[in-house]
Amino acid sequence: MSYYQVSLLLSLVLIIIHMNCLTYAKEQDSTTIHLEAPHLTDRIHSDRPPIQLSVDKARKKSKTIVSATKNLFNPCNGSYVKTNGTTCGLKQIMLGRCYEYQYIKYQLFLTNRSNVKNCSQLYQTFESAVRHKQHCNMNMSTYQAYFDLALADVHVINRAMFWSGTYGVTHAYGGNGANYITLEDTLAAAMVNGLVWCGNENATEGFDFISCPNSCKDNRWADLAFWGLASKTFAQLAAGEIYVVLNGSQINRSAFRNNSYFSDFELPNFRRIGEYRVTKINILLLHSPDAKVVEKCGEKSLIQLEELVLNKGFQYACKDDPEELILIMCGNQWEARECQIARRVLRQAWDTKLYGTSISKQNSYSFSLFLLTFLFEILSSIKF
Repeated sequence: MSYYQVSLLLSLVLIIIHMNCLTYAKEQDSTTIHLEAPHLTDRIHSDRPPIQLSVDKARKKSKTIVSATKNLFNPCNGSYVKTNGTTCGLKQIMLGRCYEYQYIKYQLFLTNRSNVKNCSQLYQTFESAVRHKQHCNMNMSTYQAYFDLALADVHVINRAMFWSGTYGVTHAYGGNGANYITLEDTLAAAMVNGLVWCGNENATEGFDFISCPNSCKDNRWADLAFWGLASKTFAQLAAGEIYVVLNGSQINRSAFRNNSYFSDFELPNFRRIGEYRVTKINILLLHSPDAKVVEKCGEKSLIQLEELVLNKGFQYACKDDPEELILIMCGNQWEARECQIARRVLRQAWDTKLYGTSISKQNSYSFSLFLLTFLFEILSSIKF
């Protein structure tokens, strides 16, 4: 076979391969659907107030501001508008969430009716703790009756998941309680998560719908009254192995630190004795795509955390970037360099599953054949 015959044959093969690839691409184009990059959770940040450094000086009681009128203006006026105060429709939202949680989300009425909570009673207990009371006079005991009622007879065994700096990823992985259970997946927290409230002793409704204080400088416990007690109570309900998802890519603060909800309210309240005790604490340390690795397991603040856990008599384990959570992180950071590489690998695997071979590999074979043909022609033109 002459050089020209070989060259013609290779060219025909090359053309056929390209036609197959173009045909496939055309079929794909005809059914192309534009999708936005996935975001597996609607909210990536928590509404819990930050924990402020405690002060040594004696705290003064906040001064009560007396209004000249009992009927303060209510901007809600029967509508659901956004204000700087108590969420409009607070009662209706909380009651609706309570019924949805029990009768739709978890369908408790189909399994064990004794576990169903009275939603009206729950709301009344919550309201009595807040209504007509100044926000900055609150403390950790304010909501005790509410949590006692909402979480009575609840134990989270081998499925409790805690978090610090990883709100979005943790809740996406937890699957709203389907895989693991976070504080926000409990009835007590689900009823109010994302809502704002504060009392006003001079308002007819007993709530301040105009403005709620962002912080109480003379009483830090007022800001922590609800979520601090919520974290403490949830820790006391956890049993068996528990999981803590931390962020190892934070430049300005360590993965584990003092003055966090986990260090102040959760870790000190894990049960060490009894039937419902914690046996092992598993740390899942995440590093955000396209972000610097600041800490790894066995380094810096993780050393301190391990010592604290072991001194309390719990078993300890730490793992950097579990595969299950890497996929979720890439779901929220689709264009990150590491995630683009992972996307290409997944695409090849799925093409092979669907079509028996990867389209990207076909293109690679086509390019290789083209390159060989080109080299063959160059070599044939050289006279030795």
